[in-house]
Amino acid sequence: MILVRTARESDIDGVLALAKQAYPGMTTLPPERAVLEAKLRNSVNSIEKTLENPKEESYFLVMQDTDTDTIVGTAAIISSLGGKEAFYSYKLNKVTQSCRELDKRVTFETLNLSNHFEGFAEVATLYLHKDYRKNGNGKLLARSRYLFMAQFRERFPDSVMADLRGYFDEHGRSPFWDAVGKHFFDMTFADADLYGGIHGNQFIADLMPKHPLYVNMLPKEAQDVIGQPNVKGKPALEMLKKEGFRWNGHVDIFDAAPSVDTKIDDIVSVKGSQQAEIIGISEFDHDERAMIATSEVNSFQTLISTISVEKGGVKIPRATMKALSLELGDSVRYLIG
Repeated sequence: MILVRTARESDIDGVLALAKQAYPGMTTLPPERAVLEAKLRNSVNSIEKTLENPKEESYFLVMQDTDTDTIVGTAAIISSLGGKEAFYSYKLNKVTQSCRELDKRVTFETLNLSNHFEGFAEVATLYLHKDYRKNGNGKLLARSRYLFMAQFRERFPDSVMADLRGYFDEHGRSPFWDAVGKHFFDMTFADADLYGGIHGNQFIADLMPKHPLYVNMLPKEAQDVIGQPNVKGKPALEMLKKEGFRWNGHVDIFDAAPSVDTKIDDIVSVKGSQQAEIIGISEFDHDERAMIATSEVNSFQTLISTISVEKGGVKIPRATMKALSLELGDSVRYLIG
């Protein structure tokens, strides 16, 4: 059975193996054991907090194949960006200038360093083992974050964003990084990405130019990838769009990938999910399929199951109840479809 649950510190070996597979290009999942151990520990500590307002908590989720006891996917939510450490992106702007004497009008684009996403939550670290990219597993993994936010809404602000992986070639080369970042940091794209994942982004504030970058002065190869996800990241972008995320011109400072955002309460999976009590055992194969999630933050789990929505509650299969450690009378959150 495939399920998603909150991570434990003991998951470190499985998470590290996935991080090595994902490298390079995923800043929030660096293949460094100590960094990943700290992320898991911070998630456990965040879950244990009693909160009135989101601060800088983070929640790390893993997808587990219970038949083999293997960690096969990761997902995470950062409750609020830009607290202790500034969060940077580029904003793509259009500028028009004219000269009456020459009867000339020129329109061009600039990239301006921005802290627009400070105070937003972030959904991040979505990675699925290549052998499990089938049977709706990616959809389950991505949507698990939205059910978590819906169930524990008080732990998150009004808005949420997502950074995607930008274009890089089979050698790990990023055209945008080579045209921009390399000149200021004297690192390869992979090294800068890894450094940011381990040490944070203060080095960006220290070394990145504060003036606008003129897009038309960049090599065409770099211009062409601005706002474009990596080929493998396109399915993730489509899933985000279906949930209501939109690109508003912000791009990642490393590889110019699109950064998308929306209001948490406008997310399709948040709006569409419901909470109900388990009132019985369902034995019918023709019941609707749904994501079913437990309702306690310290034992959050979710999986795909059949469900029968009844007056006064829901009925779910006995196997689902066993997998999620549920009993009659417990509350679940479910999302049909």
